[in-house]
Formats: sequence, C-alpha cells, structure tokens
Amino acid sequence: MRKMRLETREMQQSDAKQLQKVFQSFVSSYVGPSARKLAAFRRMASKKGKLNWVAFDSKGKVVGYITSTYVKGVRQGRINEIVVDPDHDFEAVARPLVDRIHDIFLEKGAASIHAITIRNPYYEKIFPELGFFSVKTDAVFMLAVHDIPRFLDEVTPIFVRRLEKLHNWVGWLKVNCEGHTTFFKKKDKEAEPYVWTNYKMDIEISLKANVLAGLLLGALNPQEALKEGSIRIETALPKDETNKLVTTLFPKKQFLAFDFW
Repeated sequence: MRKMRLETREMQQSDAKQLQKVFQSFVSSYVGPSARKLAAFRRMASKKGKLNWVAFDSKGKVVGYITSTYVKGVRQGRINEIVVDPDHDFEAVARPLVDRIHDIFLEKGAASIHAITIRNPYYEKIFPELGFFSVKTDAVFMLAVHDIPRFLDEVTPIFVRRLEKLHNWVGWLKVNCEGHTTFFKKKDKEAEPYVWTNYKMDIEISLKANVLAGLLLGALNPQEALKEGSIRIETALPKDETNKLVTTLFPKKQFLAFDFW
C-alpha cells in the first residue's frame, strides 16, 4: 500500500466523482457494495460547516474522506464514515482526517464524540489514541432479502475480491442461491464473474438467501453451517482445499459497508 505526503481540506462539490470512485473501490473488499449514485456524493459535498473533509495527494487526487455530524442540542459529535482508497494505507490517510474533525468538534464545544465503527477493524488503530473506548450496544441489525437475483448481483464484487486473495487455486466456482446462480472463473491472481457458462464446475455451493446473508455478515460460522448442512457443496476437490475456499469466501471477521439490499 502506498504511503505519501497528503493534505486535507473541506469537501467540495467538484469532488463528487472522485468520492464515488474511492467509495466503490473501498467497499468492494467488504460486505455489500453500496448502491450510491453520483447525486448522493454531490449532496454530501454540498453540506456546509466544515464537517466533511477529504485527503488528497500531491496531484490533487482524492484518496480518502470523512463525513461527520454535530448535534448542537446535545453537544454531540458523530463521525459517520471514513473511506480510504484501498491502494493506500488506511491509517496514514484516515488519521489526519480524524484529527481535523476531532479538533472541529472540540472547538464547537462537544461534550461527547461518537465514532460509528460498523465493525471496521482499522478503527482500533486510530481512535484509542484520541481517548475513545468501545461501548457495547443492544441495537439489533436485521436484514431481509426479497430480491435474490439483485442480492447476488450486489455481492458478486465481494466474491471476486475474495477469490483474488485465494492464492494457489484456479478453477470454476458456482454459487446457487434458491435457484439463482452466479459463476466465477479464478485464474492466477484474477477472478471474473459469469452470468452463464457450460464449463464443468470445480466446486458448486448451494444455500438459501438467509444463510448466504448470515455468512456474509459474519452472523453464521461457515464450518458450523457446513456440518449442519446449511451449505451444500458438490466438488471433487480435497477437503482441506474446499475448506480453504469456503473460509476465504466467508471470513469470520468482516467490515459492513453498505446502504441497502
């Protein structure tokens, strides 16, 4: 990952296209690439009050951003989102942005500052040094999948990125979710999705939508799901190779990054 000299400034409407590009690259590694249109980033950049900032390199390219909110009535600062180009070091880009917003909140007289982690593992590298600590919550996250083809389309980039991280394996994968399928070809360091192919599959994974959602969100353990039969697999691959493929597709610790499904 690249490390370079960066500068920060308040977000501008002219940043919208760059913000969208950085966001799409960032969330493609995690759960649920958000379906945000360009208009959403224009609205984000048009908000005044110095609460949304970007980090940019020497060429003026935006490589990360932070969005936040200040609730004056309760004197509460909220860091809503930190997004960093995956080709850059998250901590190196995020830290100056967090420092900037943290100082602004203090200037406004914030009595408390919240950072919504959404299970982002990188937050632990930044916030404790600013005096933040973790707080457990009884909040409940619920998800219902009503459109399976769209759901598969949304999560396809996630599978592609995860397959690309699977070294020393090439072949064909078929994911079947309640009669709807997506095919993937893994070759060397690249993976590519297919709507249809008549190639013989090296491994076929079949499961229901609620199981797929649970695995992607980290609510279900893939090994336990295999034992219980919630995941059905057809393959001639060795058991250890199959387990490695399944755990790569469904890691235990994940970062949620989506708006809706």
